[in-house]
Amino acid sequence: MFVILESVDFWKFAAPLFGAIIAWFVNEWRKRVWEQYQRKEESYRELLRCLKGFYVSAQNANELRTEFLNQLNRCWLYCPDDVILKGYAFLNTVHTSNPSTDEEKEKAMGDFVASIRIDLLSRKLVTNTDLCGKDFKHLNAN
Repeated sequence: MFVILESVDFWKFAAPLFGAIIAWFVNEWRKRVWEQYQRKEESYRELLRCLKGFYVSAQNANELRTEFLNQLNRCWLYCPDDVILKGYAFLNTVHTSNPSTDEEKEKAMGDFVASIRIDLLSRKLVTNTDLCGKDFKHLNAN
């Protein structure tokens, strides 16, 4: 009988402790998801703003293009592979050495923006990637 009472006393103390530990881990995970979402949203907002730099009539187009490239490079830190690959596909269509039609450019831009939207709506943490070092492209706006 004495052993059973000690066991009950142990669980009166241990159960709330385990509950608090689990709650702490869940809270930390939710904070991490929220912080990554905030970084992505900020970066995506800048990417969308800088898309204007790829239109012929845009003022300060070179600055916008440079900032677009900087933001796309930053996406390597916390964005899914699909967003990065579609960003590069868009850049490939607007590159001056690539004679893409306006329809191809619009489709590539639409695919890129759609992948951004899908990522933001999913609110998932990026935990793995299929990209490797050779996939990174150091591009210049000139």
